[in-house]
Amino acid sequence: MWSPNQHTDQENLHWCWLRAIEWGRWPVFISQIVAPPMLYIFNWLTVVSFFVVLNILWSLFIKYKYVNVKLAFVGVLATKLKWLICPLLGYYFYTQNEVLVAVIALFWPLLIFIIGALPTTQITVIQDMFMIKLGYIKNDLSTINN
Repeated sequence: MWSPNQHTDQENLHWCWLRAIEWGRWPVFISQIVAPPMLYIFNWLTVVSFFVVLNILWSLFIKYKYVNVKLAFVGVLATKLKWLICPLLGYYFYTQNEVLVAVIALFWPLLIFIIGALPTTQITVIQDMFMIKLGYIKNDLSTINN
C-alpha cells in the first residue's frame, strides 16, 4: 500500500497524478485484465461497447465524486497481469482461428486509449482528491503543485 509518510510531497503529488489518470477512466483501465477473458464469452463488439458505456457512466456518476486510494493501489498491481493475460489469450484465440479476436486480445492495452478517449478528464481535480485522501489540506495543494 502507498504510504504518503514515506515519500516526499513531490513523490506523493506524482503518485496521485498517475492514479488520477487511471481513476478518470477506471473501467477502461481495469479492462486490461477483464476484457480479454470476456472475449471468450462475448463477441468483441459487445465487450468494447460494454466498456465504452461503463466508462461514460463512471464519468457521469463517480469519477469526480469519489476516490479510493486502496482500490487505486490494488488496480495498479492487478493490471500488471495484462502482460500475461493479453498475450496468452491472444495466442489462444489465434490457435482457434479467431484472428481478429486474437489481435483485439493482444492489443487491448493499446485499444483502451481509443475506447477511453471520451469523455475527457480533468486530471488535476482528481489528483487533488487523491492528495486530500492522503492527508493533505486543500489550501496547501497549490503550493505543492508549483
